[in-house]
Amino acid sequence: MKMAGRIFLLFLSVYVTVAIAGKAPPPTFTEKGKALAEKLCEKSEDKAFCVASLTSRPEAATATAPKLGVIALSIASANASDTSFYIKAKLKQKNLEPALEDTLDDCSKNYLDAVAQLDDSLAALMQNSYIDVDIWLNTAISDGEACENALNDRAGNDAELARRNTNLLKLCKDALLINTILTP
Repeated sequence: MKMAGRIFLLFLSVYVTVAIAGKAPPPTFTEKGKALAEKLCEKSEDKAFCVASLTSRPEAATATAPKLGVIALSIASANASDTSFYIKAKLKQKNLEPALEDTLDDCSKNYLDAVAQLDDSLAALMQNSYIDVDIWLNTAISDGEACENALNDRAGNDAELARRNTNLLKLCKDALLINTILTP
């Protein structure tokens, strides 16, 4: 994504965050674990994926809403790290098609940024800095979308990377959804 697009997204994130900051206190939940995950994932683009990812960790069974927020970010961060390693391994292969190599190079840069932003999101969440979480998550989503564009716009496509990237976008959007719900 071009620098102007990233700057626009950053300002949009700040605007949305300011709008969110003026809303009522976050809801309280009596549910825990899977029942809570189902409730938090109601507005997800892929509810089944959201619930499955949130409940994939053993600690989710008794998790409160804030803990599920941490789990969501942890899973997104782990996915981004794993995908970054996958891309690096692909780039080490000999005789890559030039278009695929260009796509992998672009996505590698995007994923290095996304990993850092997701780690920053997790640190911000631990400090209850929901506004910062929102900004970092939106920026990580932009990086995933930039990789998606590179995959779609060039002849050099990698089906496994496309699948992983789609999952990253879902995980980040679900973490953003939960963060929005938790934002006071």
